[in-house]
Amino acid sequence: MPVPNLGIPRFQLFEIDKLLHFIMYFSLTILWCLASENFYSSNLKLLLFAIFFGLTLEIFQHILPFGRYFDLGDLLANSLGVLFGIIILYYIKKKLL
Repeated sequence: MPVPNLGIPRFQLFEIDKLLHFIMYFSLTILWCLASENFYSSNLKLLLFAIFFGLTLEIFQHILPFGRYFDLGDLLANSLGVLFGIIILYYIKKKLL
């Protein structure tokens, strides 16, 4: 029996949209760290701030009347992009120092 469309967004993890979210937050993390004066001494601070930034944007999409909605898949892709960026930065710092 088909399930009726209740207007609730479907959760799909493997879409091109999620890949773009991953790439954008990965790039944001790398560039933000490299642009900072002290090469971000605390990776944990950068990790938490970037994830909080993505969460805030997703909440605003849900609250504001622009036809957008909160997507858990986007938040997961954002967070994974940040996490992979932090891992890459860790290895860059290890090689440079």
